[in-house]
Amino acid sequence: MDLMITSKILETLETGVVLEVNADDLHVRAYIVISAVDMAVVEKLIPLAVFESGAQVHVAGIEAAGDITEQVVQILENMEPQDVVVFLCETAVAYAESLAVLGLAH
Repeated sequence: MDLMITSKILETLETGVVLEVNADDLHVRAYIVISAVDMAVVEKLIPLAVFESGAQVHVAGIEAAGDITEQVVQILENMEPQDVVVFLCETAVAYAESLAVLGLAH
């Protein structure tokens, strides 16, 4: 599926950003950070209120060695409106490419 993806920065984090992502009719919040895949990082990033709200939280490790566009789009295609996604990018290159896929030039 080809998605028309645009994003807006909502917040800057120490190692990344929080985005409002619009992919066709899908509107979600995305946390994109440079980090190893570690659930402790996710727990620190996502406010407790998000977990308590019942929103689905998706977590994806983005590997620089793979097709980053495919990795990011595959996650978005499996999300519902108002879900939250955390992209843990293993390198600065993976981070920059993920932002580009999400409609931001960094």
